[in-house]
Amino acid sequence: MKFIKLPRNGVKHESIKRVTKLLFPIVLLLILTCFPVPSQAEKTSINIICTNSVLADFTSNLLTENVSIDYIMPSGVCPAQYDTTPSDLDKIVTADIIISIGSPKMDGWLEALLAYNPDADLIESTYMGEWNIPLGAKKYVEKIRDGLALLLPDHNVTIQTNAEEYIIRIDETAEQLLEMVQNNRSQGKKIICIQWYKDFLEWLGLNVTYYYDSPEFLSLQDEIDIMNAASDKDVCAVIDNLQSGTEFGAHVASESGVSHIIFTNFPEALPGTDTYLEMITYNTRQLINGISTYEYKQGRIKELESTLSGMELQRNASLILIFILGLLVVILFLLYKKK
Repeated sequence: MKFIKLPRNGVKHESIKRVTKLLFPIVLLLILTCFPVPSQAEKTSINIICTNSVLADFTSNLLTENVSIDYIMPSGVCPAQYDTTPSDLDKIVTADIIISIGSPKMDGWLEALLAYNPDADLIESTYMGEWNIPLGAKKYVEKIRDGLALLLPDHNVTIQTNAEEYIIRIDETAEQLLEMVQNNRSQGKKIICIQWYKDFLEWLGLNVTYYYDSPEFLSLQDEIDIMNAASDKDVCAVIDNLQSGTEFGAHVASESGVSHIIFTNFPEALPGTDTYLEMITYNTRQLINGISTYEYKQGRIKELESTLSGMELQRNASLILIFILGLLVVILFLLYKKK
């Protein structure tokens, strides 16, 4: 009788395979029970990239949870002169939503970066006007609100509620700024400014007698016209923009003897301007302080002129008195000689 010797290792391996197949579903079930797989909303936050700090600030007031918000262009840089960096590309490729102005002058550099993340959703705030005035800011907020609500329907209620609350805060700040200007009697004062702030200054009640383009675009005749406008005796200030450069405005103010005031149109560019509302409050305070400084100087100049005028009058009176006394002395001497 022949015995067939079975390969013992083969039997062992087959048994292990059978046991593994039976245990695998049980082990997997235990893992899922102990460590639940997070949903898509829980696993990752929404990554929103804005082209500048003002859009990022508007957006941060609409979404506060399960979201990361960042911006590309540094706050102190002129948009027309900005060059992108490799870190900007890193931000774009990880973005779920990109929010831009949609203007060649403001963020035309974005178009080249968008090719690296064609799946990202884009919200463009084109033709919204100036955000420096509260009415313009509310248009941007509403545009971003509507775009986010469409892209993130699960967050719609939160977005709408936050937008309403933020718009109320914008209106409250607007009232405070108008009251500040009125209390300091700055309304109606004549000023000249770079064009970005014309609407804001007129909204505050200032009299913008002349406004100009960015210094790099000014011709020689433009510069002459600005100097002539600033030389008007009733003009009290030149308003400049930090991001556009301040040397030209400083020169005009120095030559004409008026205050040189520097505004910013992007949050986080200067201390105390971390948000949009802080930024427009900062600009308004700079305006009031600049006008007050000019008026103080004018008052001191008038005082000095009055003092000098009084001293000159006193000097003239003294000279006349000396002349009269001298004349009397001569007459008395002549009378004495005749005797």
